[in-house]
Amino acid sequence: MTPARNAAKIAAGITGNTPSAPGGPSRPASFGWWQRHSLRAQVLTAVVAINLCAALLAVVVIIANARRATEAEMLSSLAVAERFVQETVERLASAEGATGSLAQLPLHISGLRHVRIRIEDQAGNALDIAPAEADEEEHEGDVPGWFTRLVSVEGQESLIPIVENGARVGQVRVAGEASDEIAEVWEDMSDLAVLAAAVNIAILVALYLVLGRLLMPLRTLSAGLHELEAGRFEHRLATPRVRELALIADRFNALGAALKAARGDNARLNERLVSVQDDERRQIASDLHDELGPCVFGLRANLESIERLTARAEPALGQRMGERIATMADILNRIQCLNRRLLRKIRPMALGHVPLAAVLADLVADFESHSPGRRITLATEGLAERYGDSVDITLYRCIQEAVTNALRHGDARNIAISLRADRRAGRIDLTIEDDGTGIADDAPHGFGLIGMEERIGALGGKWSIVAAVPSGTRIDVAIPAHPTEFGLSAAPERLAAQ
Repeated sequence: MTPARNAAKIAAGITGNTPSAPGGPSRPASFGWWQRHSLRAQVLTAVVAINLCAALLAVVVIIANARRATEAEMLSSLAVAERFVQETVERLASAEGATGSLAQLPLHISGLRHVRIRIEDQAGNALDIAPAEADEEEHEGDVPGWFTRLVSVEGQESLIPIVENGARVGQVRVAGEASDEIAEVWEDMSDLAVLAAAVNIAILVALYLVLGRLLMPLRTLSAGLHELEAGRFEHRLATPRVRELALIADRFNALGAALKAARGDNARLNERLVSVQDDERRQIASDLHDELGPCVFGLRANLESIERLTARAEPALGQRMGERIATMADILNRIQCLNRRLLRKIRPMALGHVPLAAVLADLVADFESHSPGRRITLATEGLAERYGDSVDITLYRCIQEAVTNALRHGDARNIAISLRADRRAGRIDLTIEDDGTGIADDAPHGFGLIGMEERIGALGGKWSIVAAVPSGTRIDVAIPAHPTEFGLSAAPERLAAQ
């Protein structure tokens, strides 16, 4: 497996882009909606939730305290009002000669808070003295009804008789009234709520800015992981000021350096492996050509000599010997054809001896000769005569594998091969496009495509296979290459002629 694939898996695992393994731990479904939001949003949401809970608890405490304070204030005011009214009644009774106290009492009882006073005569007629009644109605209009119902306490009432000349002429009814106290509590709580809201908004704005600054290195880390996933292992992160994030950045940079070194080692090992394979193939091809070829030639020469000797033998014996010679000649022909196919499959003998364009043209011609009704075109531009065994054989194998797949699996009728060398960029671009049935997105790669990928990767190149438009398959290959001989082929026409 190439280091780019390893880095992609490591980066995807860190960023959480890969699904869990079938037997591994999975994320709780109940946290899916929470994890879809950013860390900043999660922290701010948690702070808002905590503040709302604290505000709710504060409201409960304020209401409980307000109820106790209202009840205590109302009882205290009721006791004060009782003493005041009792003293006023007694004073008026003694000052008026025990007459007219009932008529004068409303003028002397006023300005009492948290109580409601009702003066009744003996006949049941009521005189209400409520100089603060307008204020109470104003307070009741400002305070919401739900708050009044929450804070209100059970009212207390006291009855004070009015006596003149030893006879009861009326009574004063003193009842506790909590509207003033409730209005004061509501006003205090409203002011506190406005202050708390302003402070919380300021805190949330500060948290938003601070978290954005603190989490910036995490976004930079995420971008860096995407760089690693793309195979750009030279990417490095700047060291943040936060110590914990600085440690993460250092580990990231160390990971990038290790992956880059591993990719370099793998590239050198793969290149060496391909070189060793090519050397072995070259040696095997040389042995087949140099050893088996002369042996076949020697057998054929001896058969021809034996065939000439059969003319001196008896007719019957000569006929039988002729039949055996023909059979052996047919076997030798098949051995010779098999040897040629093996040589072409293992390593084209022309590579390294004739220009690369001519070897590829011969390969295309061989495909066309064995695939009647199929049209295969080859276009080259700026191609040098040779680029070294590794590059030459890789280009040859890529074209061979791609054309074979297009004919065998894609049932293509037309195949276009384009080969362009860019000396300034030090790269060769190869494109093979056909009009066949194409390849499915989820289709596994066969050994041929895997071999192509390994060879291209060993040379530091890239490749891709996509669906062509309107149908078929398109393979793009880019391989770093420099010509071994600094002389380009004279012209495409000359290459075609060769």
